[in-house]
Amino acid sequence: MEIEDYNHKVFSYLLVGVGGQGVIRAIQILSWAALREGFKVRTAETHGMAQRGGSVASYLRFCKDVEGPLIPRGKADIILAFETSEAVRSFTYAGPNTFFFINNKLIVPPMIHQMRREYPKNDEIRKFLKNVSQYIYFINAEELAENVGNSRTMNVVMLGVLMGAEKIPIKKQTLEEAILQFVPKNAQDINKNAFQIGIDNGKSIMRELHE
Repeated sequence: MEIEDYNHKVFSYLLVGVGGQGVIRAIQILSWAALREGFKVRTAETHGMAQRGGSVASYLRFCKDVEGPLIPRGKADIILAFETSEAVRSFTYAGPNTFFFINNKLIVPPMIHQMRREYPKNDEIRKFLKNVSQYIYFINAEELAENVGNSRTMNVVMLGVLMGAEKIPIKKQTLEEAILQFVPKNAQDINKNAFQIGIDNGKSIMRELHE
């Protein structure tokens, strides 16, 4: 489907993770790219102790005409989770057609260890989310980022997955330009590589889906 066919659709994206993973930066990149493509953009954020590893959620809605930033329950098109358990915390925004792209990184809060409680494993999380949507995809995004030379580019890898899976109505060039807009010049090459490796991973996911 060409981008011009999307004129009347409202796209709803929820990005979640913990402080320090680049959730807010990723939503800024996506927002800038959507604006460059001529969409009307609305965003909102919720975060507590984000700089100390607390939960972070960023909402993005865009269309040719969209009013509010908050996503209705069950109506997210995409949930991009930079940490595995945060995907579970956001499940009420998902419906049967929501695509989950989840960084395969589980960060157990220190309090859980202190209280000697069990924390859900990735397999349990996958099983739970399958009750909500069949489109649950885990990505070793942090490992892929490390392979290109810097684990902090994990958020860019995840944006590449979104692009490679063709789940965003924005041109590759526009999104890449948005990424480079927000990174220092000496980090542009490594972010380009992170973006491309994410694209390759997203394409692989879609090939498996259609086989």
